[in-house]
Amino acid sequence: MNIRQLEYFLAVSEQLNFTKAAKQFYISQTAVTLQIKSLEEELGVKLFDRTNRRVKLTPAGKTFQEDARAILRRTSDAMERARRADTVFTGHLKIGFVKGYEKTTLSDLLADFHTKYPNISLSFTRENVSELYDGILNGNLDVIFNLQYSMDDLDDIDFVTIKQYPLLAVMPASHPLAHRTSIRWSELKNYPLVDIKKNNSRYGESATISNAFTSAGFLPDIRYASDDIETSILAIAAGLGYALLPGYITDALTAKEKVIAVPLEGEEKRMTVIAAWHKNQENAALDKFLREYILIP
Repeated sequence: MNIRQLEYFLAVSEQLNFTKAAKQFYISQTAVTLQIKSLEEELGVKLFDRTNRRVKLTPAGKTFQEDARAILRRTSDAMERARRADTVFTGHLKIGFVKGYEKTTLSDLLADFHTKYPNISLSFTRENVSELYDGILNGNLDVIFNLQYSMDDLDDIDFVTIKQYPLLAVMPASHPLAHRTSIRWSELKNYPLVDIKKNNSRYGESATISNAFTSAGFLPDIRYASDDIETSILAIAAGLGYALLPGYITDALTAKEKVIAVPLEGEEKRMTVIAAWHKNQENAALDKFLREYILIP
């Protein structure tokens, strides 16, 4: 007994006509008749009562009809499961993101990817700028969402721009500049700065920020430096100073933080977020993530 014989049998049992059943498979009536006869011999029962004028299922044929349908249905399901199993993509993706970027739609992107590829496991690292670039270069991370300052020392890294965000001065509501619609960088000269600790100047972070202050005519008076955004915002609310933060952080601020974000004047006051990965990476899961979610035409 084979699948084709069952298909022929069901076609005849539904059409009650050998000729019509044969046309359904683009074969001769004789071929269908021989296959049905072979099936009956194997089963040891007659499946059809045939006369010159009509074809009718025997009691054994009616019983076998139900079982044949079930067999074909289970066979089809089994084949589909086998095909899906053969195409299931597995792997692991190590994703890093700069502190504060979790406040964006990053989680939506990752959720979509995970839904589409549930067998690719994901791990996440939330770090500062330098540590993320280090993670790519030493192989601890596959892809990062990070701030771009300078790519001069990053010849081994490929990247694509995700978005540019405005830079804003975040200060306590009691600050003299807090209720302005915008301010010039130079107006921050006489106020203390709350900064994020920078462990490595290799990636242009410190130089870029220092040059921006120098262009404004002063160097910052850093009164407090923290390891993360949340502590910085707490320090600002406590009146220790102001901080310069990108829009992806300030967009998520609420009244409970007790701070106010004021835009800095000038189009150049923007920060660029990139997705970056090692040029020589050989992670098939990363290839799929980049091709379908990052490098979108």
